[in-house]
Amino acid sequence: MKSLAVAFALILALAGCAQFQQQSALSTGISPGEVEWARKSGRNTVSGNTSVKSAGTTYTCAGQSANLIPETAYARARMTAIFGNATRGQRAASLGPVKFERDDPLYVQTLRTTRCDNSGSFSFPGVPDGVWYVTTSVKWQGSSQVEGSSMMQRVDVQGARLVKVMLP
Repeated sequence: MKSLAVAFALILALAGCAQFQQQSALSTGISPGEVEWARKSGRNTVSGNTSVKSAGTTYTCAGQSANLIPETAYARARMTAIFGNATRGQRAASLGPVKFERDDPLYVQTLRTTRCDNSGSFSFPGVPDGVWYVTTSVKWQGSSQVEGSSMMQRVDVQGARLVKVMLP
């Protein structure tokens, strides 16, 4: 029984440490050298499609922004705060947006944005090698509230290739 209590205490300590690191990254921000690579043009393309089925109807991200965000400690902490992890996730529109104290200016300056077309497709040409987050959302008006979700996927882009992303 004692070993179970020790294991539980260790889990709580690690969770607290992870939350502290996340808060620290969000308050510290991004150093210019951390995103210099993301400002360059590359030979990769990241393209994708986003759709959600609900009650027999397919909804897409048509007209919504699709974003390509370079991975940094700040971006990783932000994705974890929004989606619960920094690999792949969804957040229901009914939960509302996650509010941040302030947006790091380098986060805003280095993210790439495009619009989803009518079929829910998007594309980012000229992407340099590196790790990126792709985010977008699918939203529609339900009977009493906005429905749908925001989505994220981490992608590793290397070697002058086309990376296809399907969200969710």
